[in-house]
Amino acid sequence: MISTRRMSLTGLLIAGAIFFAACESEDAEVVPTPVFEPTVAPSGDVPAAMSVPDTPVEVAPTAVPEAPVVATGDATNGEVLFAAQGCSGCHSTGENRIVGPGLSGVGVRAEIRVEGQSANDYLTMSIKSPNDFLVPDFPGIMPGNFGSSMSETEISDLVAYLIAIP
Repeated sequence: MISTRRMSLTGLLIAGAIFFAACESEDAEVVPTPVFEPTVAPSGDVPAAMSVPDTPVEVAPTAVPEAPVVATGDATNGEVLFAAQGCSGCHSTGENRIVGPGLSGVGVRAEIRVEGQSANDYLTMSIKSPNDFLVPDFPGIMPGNFGSSMSETEISDLVAYLIAIP
C-alpha cells in the first residue's frame, strides 16, 4: 500500500511537470515589446507646430476663471450635523421653502450676498449670528445659539455641507 503522503507528493510532481510542459510549449505566441524609434522629418523640415515665428505673436489675455467655492470642513459630517442640529426642520436642501429658505445652491448665492465676503465666511456668520444677514422675505426666527452650542469644527463641517448642496 502506498501511503497518503507518498501519493500527495507524486500528485504534486505530476502537476508540476504538466505546468512546466505547458509553459514551455512551442505553440505559445511571443508578443514582442514595442520599441520607440524617433524619426527625423524628411529634408530637415520642422513641423509648423514646432517652428518659431519670425515676429512675436501677441496673445490676448484670457479671463482668469473665478476660484471655485472651497470649504475647509468635512461635508459628510456636516450632513449628519444638518439633521442632528435640527436644520432640516426649517430648511430643505431643495428650492422649496419650509420655514426658512430652501438651501439648493446656497454656496453660489452666499458667494455674492455680501460684497468682499466669501461663501465660507458668509455661511459661518449666518450660523453664528443668523439675524445679522436676513434673506429678504424671511423673518429673523433662526435660533442664535448655534455659535455657542457648536464647535468651530462642527460649524466648518456644516458650512462645507451647505456649500456642497447643488
